[in-house]
Amino acid sequence: MSKQHSKLRISALLSDKRYVIYTGSGEIMNRKRVLSSFLTVIIMFSAMLSGVSAQAKGGSWPKGPSTDSLVSGSAIVMEVSTGTVLYGKNIHKKRYPASITKILTALLAAENSSPSDVVTFSKTAAYGISPGDSTVSSEPGEKMTMEQCLYAIMLESANEVCLAAGEHVSGSVKNFVKLMNRRVKQLGLKDTHFNNPNGLPDPNHYTTAYDMAMIGRAALQNSVFRKVSNTPRYTCAKTNKHKMKRIWLNHHEAINPDEYPQYGYKYCIGGKTGFTHAAGNTLVTFAEKDGMQLVCVVMKSTSQKAGEPNQYTDTIKLLNYCFGKYKKHNVGGSDSKISEDLFDNYGSFFNSSNSPVRFEGESSVVLPKNVKLSKAKQKIIYNKNVKIKTGKNIIGKVTYTYAGKTVGSSNIIYDSTKKTYLDEASRKVVNKEIKSIEKTNSNPSLFHKIFTGIRDGISGGIYGVIDFIVNNIVLSIVILLAIIVIVMFIIFAITGKSIVMSRSRKRHGGYQSKMGRRNHAKRVRQNRKDSSNKNVRRNHSKHYTKKTSASTSDKPSTRKNTNYSRRRKKTRESFGKNFFDF
Repeated sequence: MSKQHSKLRISALLSDKRYVIYTGSGEIMNRKRVLSSFLTVIIMFSAMLSGVSAQAKGGSWPKGPSTDSLVSGSAIVMEVSTGTVLYGKNIHKKRYPASITKILTALLAAENSSPSDVVTFSKTAAYGISPGDSTVSSEPGEKMTMEQCLYAIMLESANEVCLAAGEHVSGSVKNFVKLMNRRVKQLGLKDTHFNNPNGLPDPNHYTTAYDMAMIGRAALQNSVFRKVSNTPRYTCAKTNKHKMKRIWLNHHEAINPDEYPQYGYKYCIGGKTGFTHAAGNTLVTFAEKDGMQLVCVVMKSTSQKAGEPNQYTDTIKLLNYCFGKYKKHNVGGSDSKISEDLFDNYGSFFNSSNSPVRFEGESSVVLPKNVKLSKAKQKIIYNKNVKIKTGKNIIGKVTYTYAGKTVGSSNIIYDSTKKTYLDEASRKVVNKEIKSIEKTNSNPSLFHKIFTGIRDGISGGIYGVIDFIVNNIVLSIVILLAIIVIVMFIIFAITGKSIVMSRSRKRHGGYQSKMGRRNHAKRVRQNRKDSSNKNVRRNHSKHYTKKTSASTSDKPSTRKNTNYSRRRKKTRESFGKNFFDF
């Protein structure tokens, strides 16, 4: 073997875009294997880049428990302050709600009356139920306070009390149902319609898990409702029709786990049960942990049996998952870009010693626990045409999104007084500040992110580099791999690995074609420095032997009486055409 074959030679056939690699032992690596190796590297690299690109565009959202692991037909977990949906299964499918309807009934009764109001039961209310319905055995003419009515509705799920409370608030049950549907429309719910205040089956009485979570979210804002729904037991005083005290128990097992202790949930702060044969089991549960409030709704669940999956096992599983995976951030905190760039920099454009710009109420953002608030995309919509009046003015709205989901929003309030005003000049400054924030928080391209990250890392020294790697692990791995590939290519070029054109072959199979052997022999003769035996076969192949004709003469054989026959050795070369060249 010549020295030309002692090193790796890579040759490319430009005519048909195929590659052949010769090794020192003369073996040939199949062209398609080379191509497949290159393609595999490219695909892996592209997959990593696509993952980084997806992360740069907004990150990923936890998937949560599989829908098949739940026995409930519909389920949802929603963060109360932001309305962010943390988990969902068939959340927009219309279903019968059963007695969880009474959450809205109790909310409207609490909002439109005082706890001390006296409710008088009519015959229509007292006898307006069917045998087997939930009841506290109210009688016509019985007088109860609205507070007592709320406990009867939320703890004992009393149907006749819902009718009496509706009559007290709206004059009739029919008008109260209209009030319920008006409130549904105010909440922006499009898949809900109520036809009675107690949740009994009706073709025109339906809702969804999402809509029910929104109703529960609104109800939890009411302090009277919160107190009533979280009460394990209540003692009702004597009334004009009942001469003895009555004890009412909350039937929500997470609040009052008397019958099934395993379903008790220490983070539960309220809820409501429901059941009809048409609706199955329905359950609404409010829970709070580490300052984050969640509402969980499950519908069309299986019957409650000890030790078997049911509405409670689904609820506890989902609440534990969401409390473990998500965290609530305070937008007005020190890590908020808005607070830093707009609310705290008031001295340059407000005539006040304190910032008159603030968020409306509690402003929060809910994100996966391993995601910083700075990773959420921040968008400000500023109302340029707002007419500033003395007092509270809504001058804009801020919205946070992450992984394609809205994770928080709040109105921006400007409190105007005689000493603090937002004149035309100040308005321009505020608008400029908001545009600057929007530009800063816009999603940069992947290459811009790489460049700025490297720049910040270099400028920050070794600690800057470490910080960049910690915050961008996947991106750092991609950059490292790219550097390794470049370095290997440079080393390969320096060490003399040559890339040359391969000569075309007239036919496939064998070690070399006939023309190739002749050309090779010609090059060997031209480069031979010493005199070699002329009888040596030109191609130096071990697979060919010299055979002379039978003769008793001692004279050297001539070319005419010499036969060359190929030994049919079963080697890679002899079977290349049919087996190895694929």
